[in-house]
Amino acid sequence: MQKTAEQLQRDLDRAEDYAREVNDRIEQLREQLKNSISPAEYERRIADLKREYEWKLLKITSQPSRVLNWRGSGRKRIASKETVNKVLELRRQGLSQAKIAAKLSGEHNIKIGATTVGEIVRGTYTPLDEKSPLFPTGLSPPKAVKTP
Repeated sequence: MQKTAEQLQRDLDRAEDYAREVNDRIEQLREQLKNSISPAEYERRIADLKREYEWKLLKITSQPSRVLNWRGSGRKRIASKETVNKVLELRRQGLSQAKIAAKLSGEHNIKIGATTVGEIVRGTYTPLDEKSPLFPTGLSPPKAVKTP
């Protein structure tokens, strides 16, 4: 369907009217912006924002670093040395991590996940009855740091 010359002219006139209205509105906004703040006020506000930014950055960088979790909060170790030995024995028998976890949960009533089994197999798990490697023997956990 082709438009007639009259329809095209009407569409063009409407587009030109709309463009004029938009340009007029842009000019109004420019004038409002120009009149709303002086260059000196603009510079003052920018300087205030920079000072505020520097102050906040100083506060952040001067905070003491957070202490490792020495209080024992978070998930507790659930596997004892005995459980670790069972896991390693089942792994030597060729069971997968998921099957080891299922077998221990079902037959031995030890709730353990496949992820924990994987940590035990890789040697990255510290059993329940051993000290955490974060604080070797003879060292005490750091004192708590108060954070603002």
